[in-house]
Amino acid sequence: MRSFVTTHVSWKPLFIGAVITGDDLMRLYFRSPERDRTYGVDVLISQVGPGLLGSLVSPAFLANEHLHQPSDDPHCDVLVDLTDY
Repeated sequence: MRSFVTTHVSWKPLFIGAVITGDDLMRLYFRSPERDRTYGVDVLISQVGPGLLGSLVSPAFLANEHLHQPSDDPHCDVLVDLTDY
């Protein structure tokens, strides 16, 4: 199993934290250096795997504004709901 630790690349989103928000829910936080904003990404804990985590470090994936929702979370500017991913 690979670690979720890597060398930071200045143009890639940076994972900055996670919070358990429900029985099978977790919010992952990413900081985008290109867009100067923080994303809160809601995922199902039972579905988090390499494919999902790999896609989240793609700048294009978080830049998809069709997935963005207004945030009421003081720790992020934008919410992305990936509970159906």
